[in-house]
Amino acid sequence: MLTTLKNRNFALLWVGGLISMIGNWILLAALPFHIYAVTGSAIATSSLLIAYIAPGIVFGSVAGVFVDRWDRKRTMVVVSLLQTAVLLVMLLARSNQWLWVIYVVAFIESSLGQFFSPAENALLPTLVGEDRLASANALNSLNDNIARLIGPAIGGMLLAGGGFTTVVVLDALSYGITAVLVALVIVERKPKAVEAVTTAGSAWLKVWQEWLAGLKLVRGKAILANLFLIVGLALFGDAILSAILVIFVQDSMGLGSTEFGWMMTARGIGGLIGGLLIGQLGSKLPSGKVIGWGLALSGVIILGAINFPIMSVVLPLLTLVGVVAIAAFVSVQTLLQQATPDEYRGRIFGAFGTTINLLMVVGSALGGFTADRIGVLPLMNGASLIYIVAGGLALLLLREQLLPAAETLS
Repeated sequence: MLTTLKNRNFALLWVGGLISMIGNWILLAALPFHIYAVTGSAIATSSLLIAYIAPGIVFGSVAGVFVDRWDRKRTMVVVSLLQTAVLLVMLLARSNQWLWVIYVVAFIESSLGQFFSPAENALLPTLVGEDRLASANALNSLNDNIARLIGPAIGGMLLAGGGFTTVVVLDALSYGITAVLVALVIVERKPKAVEAVTTAGSAWLKVWQEWLAGLKLVRGKAILANLFLIVGLALFGDAILSAILVIFVQDSMGLGSTEFGWMMTARGIGGLIGGLLIGQLGSKLPSGKVIGWGLALSGVIILGAINFPIMSVVLPLLTLVGVVAIAAFVSVQTLLQQATPDEYRGRIFGAFGTTINLLMVVGSALGGFTADRIGVLPLMNGASLIYIVAGGLALLLLREQLLPAAETLS
């Protein structure tokens, strides 16, 4: 991988992506805490999460259609510059009367980001040779993990020490630096222009048609339907937890944004460890059991963290959640790939992504709405039980996948 980083153009792209991702995670850790500190409202806090998730539903599947018609490098530079400008508008939100600005900016910034990733993935093969493509993809994947480890901790500490303005300016600066670095990339081979011109309306129509087609395929194959049910249920519960975690940290634990950032980092560390472990052992382990026990244990561990809200207990438990949860979700992805014929994978994964995002929006909305009425602790306990139920369903419904992958595919 170090040889790949010696490629000047790829190195510029990689460093630029890392900087913008760290900036994004800084904001994602600090912003919910700021919203709750200003409003004291669970609905206001969960609405921020919805503002970030919703663009994935609206633009996630169609962004690639437009990226294929545009210059990829220019798209990334323009998107980064627009994100810089849009984020600075957030500084206007200095009172409750201007709080709506934060939600609008969050939605626009997240919407712009939907175009950056496909442009980056499409540009990558033109910067590195075929023999370095796998290494380049691995490094890009590492980017996200590094950002998840560093960003939340920095975001929490910055909000506590420097305030909301410092966090926003730093994130905006990160996008500006990314724009400069990407602009320095030299694209030697221009991708072929897309011959067929696709209108915005037909692009969205095609996406929804393929989503419905994907769901039709899912209904016709039990294992796919079961995976959609299990993962949808688990991530519905996870969205509820994510929507009210800030409230739990501040009100139940009596802690601030610094500790909240460290909690997010702890789960990121666990995710990195879990990813490495499943990468080494995945083919030797039964997918059904990894998914079932991974989700069930996630719920049990989260229950422990919620009901023993001491930092010295919560941090290691959240790290452990990261390990078992990522093992479960990586196994889900593998099982989806194995269970779906090649010619249908695009539609299945498209339907999967859209369905999950929709359920996460519903979970976030329910979390915010319900927390203000029944309290955070009962709701978090209930959401943890949803994880356990999802794990139990996996062990029950994925019986044919309770043998190691090598045996089930033979």
